[in-house]
Amino acid sequence: MKVIMINAVYGRLSTGSMVEQLNEGLKKCSIDSSAVCSSGPEMPNVYRMGSSADVKLHSLMARAFGDPGYHSRGATLRLIRYLDSEKPDLIHLHNLHSNFIDLPVLFDYLIKKRIPVAVTLHDCWWYTGKCTHYTESGCRKWEQSCGACPRLHRDIPSWFFDRTSKLLEDKRKWFAGLPAFAVIGVSDWITSEAKKSFLGSAKVIRRIYNWIDTGLFSPTESDIRTKYGLEGKFVILGVAGTWHDSKGLPEFIELSKRLPPEMRVVLIGNIPKDRDIGGIVNIPLTADRSELAKWYSASDVFVTLSREESFGMVSAEALSCGTPVIAVRSTANPELVGEGCGFVIDSAKPEDALEAIIKVRSIGKAAMSGECRGFALKNFCMEDRIRDTAAVYRELLE
Repeated sequence: MKVIMINAVYGRLSTGSMVEQLNEGLKKCSIDSSAVCSSGPEMPNVYRMGSSADVKLHSLMARAFGDPGYHSRGATLRLIRYLDSEKPDLIHLHNLHSNFIDLPVLFDYLIKKRIPVAVTLHDCWWYTGKCTHYTESGCRKWEQSCGACPRLHRDIPSWFFDRTSKLLEDKRKWFAGLPAFAVIGVSDWITSEAKKSFLGSAKVIRRIYNWIDTGLFSPTESDIRTKYGLEGKFVILGVAGTWHDSKGLPEFIELSKRLPPEMRVVLIGNIPKDRDIGGIVNIPLTADRSELAKWYSASDVFVTLSREESFGMVSAEALSCGTPVIAVRSTANPELVGEGCGFVIDSAKPEDALEAIIKVRSIGKAAMSGECRGFALKNFCMEDRIRDTAAVYRELLE
């Protein structure tokens, strides 16, 4: 079997790292795999399409005309020539909403060549007009037809035109034209949501949790508490690439003000310089994953106050390091808090978070670490989840 994956990035960020791991791991499943990306390293089995100038032009045109994914025609035609030369049995689509590929050209080719497609839902974009999430907006237009988009200027912004109705209808038409397709949801929540959309007609639709490197993310000894003056403190950790309101930054700031002196909040990730974070310890985002493992391991509890998560990679990483998790009861968050692994709270309000934090302190991290680590090994093991993905390929091609 020959499979080609397409994703915006390769070898970095969450989806790029996963595609790289999948690309390498499939070889152990006797599958010939290669990848296509817009941004990533020069490697023998990775095809780099387009250029930074093309992405910038595509981004500008998409914002002006409200049609992301309808430009980069030249780069996409060159991609098709590459696909023709490789003759894949199956194409696996990941995140394509980064202004680097012409979707009408790509799907016209896939339909004409009768190539089966697998698509992984890293977010909600594949079954909406253009938004990656919609929970906070309370919008469910995607179940029927988009339009008058409440997130027109968010996620993938459009400056002037609302073309979300056409964008959704085109996706519906493209998938209907494929010979067969499979849908992989990275959580029960997003898989259930996809079933309510046109993707519910997939030949195969399955939840396969995102995986993590459970060898790297494991209980790790370090002097990181001493380095940052946190000896003797009860450390409450939060991690995000960029901290903004939807990730719970205002609630973390308020929570920090209510904590007793022996507790400290540590937030890893970029925080806008104009935000007054008071006594919060802010650590700049690091690409060193071993450094992250040290922080997860050194913390007493991991807290996520985000209301929109299709999975929650940082929660899985914290659990794998033996650290209990507190998460908001919204989207995929509750799935990642197994029995004895932490607490699910009804809202992101500081008082709800503080109540759960006090419960964790009362129980003690040591009493919960074994359950946390065991839950991560059972659900997020990379080798197991890659084998699950290979099984979806085989089922789709039967």
